[in-house]
Amino acid sequence: MNIHTRVKSRRTEHHLGAERDHFDKQQLSSISKAINNTETPVKEKHARRIILGTHREKGAYTFWSYAQGFPLGTSSILCWKFCHVLHKILRDGHHNVLQDCMRHHGSLAEYGKLWSHLHDKYGQLVALYTKLLCTKMEFHVKHTEIPPNLEVKDEVLERTAGTDINNVFQLTVEVFDYMDAELKLAETVLRQLNSSIAVTSLTSGQCRLAPLIQVVQDCSQLYHFNVKLLFKLHACLPADTLQGHRDRFREQFNSLKNFFNRAREMVYFKRLIQIPRLPDSPPNFLHAAALAKHVKLVVVIPEDDDQQDDDDDEPEPLIEVDTSTPSLQSQPQVDIFDQAFGPPNGGFDERDLQIESLKSELELLRAELEKVKTEVRILEYHNASV
Repeated sequence: MNIHTRVKSRRTEHHLGAERDHFDKQQLSSISKAINNTETPVKEKHARRIILGTHREKGAYTFWSYAQGFPLGTSSILCWKFCHVLHKILRDGHHNVLQDCMRHHGSLAEYGKLWSHLHDKYGQLVALYTKLLCTKMEFHVKHTEIPPNLEVKDEVLERTAGTDINNVFQLTVEVFDYMDAELKLAETVLRQLNSSIAVTSLTSGQCRLAPLIQVVQDCSQLYHFNVKLLFKLHACLPADTLQGHRDRFREQFNSLKNFFNRAREMVYFKRLIQIPRLPDSPPNFLHAAALAKHVKLVVVIPEDDDQQDDDDDEPEPLIEVDTSTPSLQSQPQVDIFDQAFGPPNGGFDERDLQIESLKSELELLRAELEKVKTEVRILEYHNASV
């Protein structure tokens, strides 16, 4: 059976190699369409394919292998869109993405410093965005139980804070810093634009506004974290000691409320995200019973419908099926790509093709087995003759 094993191994290697080549080509296509120097917002379908690619390879190796070739120091729009895609990958990509991205933390920070010294509107935004992303990575590398999408149950936050009040105090400060980075970016984007329909309906305006969807998602969770943490601190420390914390929270509360209210009125966001409303006033941390009145903010992202809005972006099958050289690797399997984009070839069900492929493979194996049996009989006859 050695011949059969070698043949099967070669076919498997060939199939895996072809599949990898196809994956690389599709990722490169999606990355180049998502990240360029055209002043248009990143399309969700391109970002989604990149994100699903991280789940497929369990990391962001392919993304970074291509991203390192981008001239991020020469185009602020290119760098802005790169930051947006990176933000989405950190939030929704495979959990190994964080460590892969952290390896490039230093170069990301350097790009931020570069653009902060240039008189360029996008450059100012890039400097703030890189700072936010670096803060995000540092926070989640330190607090590994809290994923970069910040979606955890309260028990996880409690466990992360622990019982040492000094740790709770420090975690609260880190969440404040995290929120500051988010709000500073949002405020600067909105200051550069106004909320008129004329601006937000232009692709140039939408290019700047698009990342604020992820900022809304982050801020909603960070606000909840700090409400919980501040009530926890006030249960253990004197009110006077926490006056600075309460002042800082109130400032962030007002800034966040202003950001959410302005964004909610913009036409651009209406079909893309449902932004929650903050209460009229911040919680009263001096009364423990006020915690019961706190309602966690819920952000809703409606199903998008931009997957097939231009001709060059029709869904591609992510695993090519080679009908000339059938392989056992073509067996039906649950694939996150197929779940997201549906069956390839315009809705054609490839199960029939897979069945035919398996039948052909079985016939091929039977023929090879008969060939091996014949060779064995010839060898036995030859040995007997000798």
